[in-house]
Amino acid sequence: MLKIGDAIQLSASDLVGHLNCRNLTELDLAVARGALAKPSVWSPLLEVLRERGLRHEQGYVKHLRTSGLEVETIPGVGFDESAVAATARAMSLGRDVIVQGAFLSCNWGGRSDVLLRVETPSTLGHWSYEVVDTKLSRETKGGTVLQLSLYSDLVGRTQGLTPQQSHVIAPWSDYQRQSFRTDDFAAYYRRVRASLEQAVKLDQAVNVYPDPKPFCEVCRWRERCDAKRHADDHLSLVAGISKVQIAELSDQAVTTCAAPATTPIPLTFRPTRGSTAALERVREQARIQVEGKAAGAVLYERLQPVPGFGLAKLYEPSPGDIFFDFEGDPFVGDGGLEYLFGYSFRGKDGHERYVADWALSRGEERAAFERFIDFVIDRLSVYPDLHIYHFAPYEPAALKRLMGRYATREDELDQLLRGRRFVDLFAVVRQGLRASVESYSIKRLEPLYGYVREASLPDANQALAKVQAFLELGDASDVGDNERRVVEAYNRDDCRSTHRLRDWLETVRASAIAEGENIERPALSEAVASEELSERQLMIAALVDRLTLGVPDDLSGRTPEQHGRWILAHSLDWHRREKKVSWWEYFRLCDLPAGDLLDERAGLGALSSWRRLAAQQERRCTAIASHHRRLSFEARKMSSRPAAPSLAM
Repeated sequence: MLKIGDAIQLSASDLVGHLNCRNLTELDLAVARGALAKPSVWSPLLEVLRERGLRHEQGYVKHLRTSGLEVETIPGVGFDESAVAATARAMSLGRDVIVQGAFLSCNWGGRSDVLLRVETPSTLGHWSYEVVDTKLSRETKGGTVLQLSLYSDLVGRTQGLTPQQSHVIAPWSDYQRQSFRTDDFAAYYRRVRASLEQAVKLDQAVNVYPDPKPFCEVCRWRERCDAKRHADDHLSLVAGISKVQIAELSDQAVTTCAAPATTPIPLTFRPTRGSTAALERVREQARIQVEGKAAGAVLYERLQPVPGFGLAKLYEPSPGDIFFDFEGDPFVGDGGLEYLFGYSFRGKDGHERYVADWALSRGEERAAFERFIDFVIDRLSVYPDLHIYHFAPYEPAALKRLMGRYATREDELDQLLRGRRFVDLFAVVRQGLRASVESYSIKRLEPLYGYVREASLPDANQALAKVQAFLELGDASDVGDNERRVVEAYNRDDCRSTHRLRDWLETVRASAIAEGENIERPALSEAVASEELSERQLMIAALVDRLTLGVPDDLSGRTPEQHGRWILAHSLDWHRREKKVSWWEYFRLCDLPAGDLLDERAGLGALSSWRRLAAQQERRCTAIASHHRRLSFEARKMSSRPAAPSLAM
């Protein structure tokens, strides 16, 4: 957004920013009019994104050149008159491909990644152009569609014909185009564009509150907005609160963290969306945060014990227990990379040991995954009661993903999952305790159990950013010893903190039992494949090894013949592997408490018996007629009708 004379010049980034956050429009408008200084924020991760985006675009342009198309690049970075004229000239000459085309019309300007010639007549001649954008995301989002719509509009004004389609080139797609029909999104584009133009014209963006949004992660104003929310004691600071719950409380004139802390329980109103119980949990969370703020310390309190949840998920500690944490980057290659497997445990001498297993390539990732699983399986033979403790559900999910990616250690991982060897301490904390923290990250909880980190967080963040930059840009060999040392220290702290958290939770559990609470340990579970199945799997594994001999783990390094052998090998026993995924998801849902199931898309929670089905309906299901009932559940968006949605069972 720029002020040129008395007019405000707008671009595609302004349009996307307005879609994501109206407050962003207000702040950028104030900068353009000289009422506010533009923040100077440097983010190494954003720099990496820009560089990755540039390389992706350059790769696509190279692909077009290799295809024999004539490419012309418009020099410069802005959309001044000379760049706009150069673009119009290239279009009139009918170039096959125009890179970084510049456009300016009615205070709207921008540079498109690529213009691709199509043989559709326009005022240019028997040809015209369509817009192609290179994006890093595998999924095309609303902001990208808006950008395409704006560029198509600007191109249409130049060639006298609005392009029928626009296209996106996603990463790792062999430069195959995702096409979007312009008319399908024209009304959406016009509405957002008109909203931004009206806000700029009438200055109607003023007084838009900076509610937290996903866009905050990449916004240069995030520190200012976060400070504003803290100064106002905004409801969004309550740990775990949702946008729907903020809206429900705001409708009751409850707008600060302190306000719900004094709201009576049970609530005197029924929310139009969501459940009363969930709002009461928000009220209690706000209360303890207010108390912790007044005390100047992190406080906690135990929740009412529920069999099978919270502190009841803690197994009897074993000398063989493992404390596990990944460092990974989802933007490396196709599907991300788990580049550091970190885990701590007690050695035979009783001393704590830590392993940092680095994986900077696909082959190393597979090897590190296999080493970790083999380590756990071998340790089980010595400590059959061991468990693997982690914080938040990422680690088991990543292991499942690695098993699927490399089709290795399937039965071993299945044995660990079925045996419930993984213990998520985040779930234990959220289901068993309430703490005066704004978020239940392990770093926010550490004051409760007195853990002091050895690694400097600013140094660790810088080292992590460097490692991710090298990996995302394909420069893994540049990861130096200093970066490895700092990242290992950070990861070691995470593993040790997980260990200390488990030990502290044991003391909390012991205190609860001493006060008369009944908190039983979960039963140990064994999951061993049958001998017949094991023999079959050994035969399949031997055949897979023969078929994949010499095939690189990295897809980009395979020949067509090697990739064909890889597909053939991993088609063996495919259906059995897919069944495992369904069962893993089923058991994951079984581990969720009723409150979490209310917000879980894959499950139903708070089911209650409504009525029996009529006799004629029962006869359709004679096998279960005696149990066939209509069940009701509370929907996320409730209507004013008294009847709840129902499900026949």
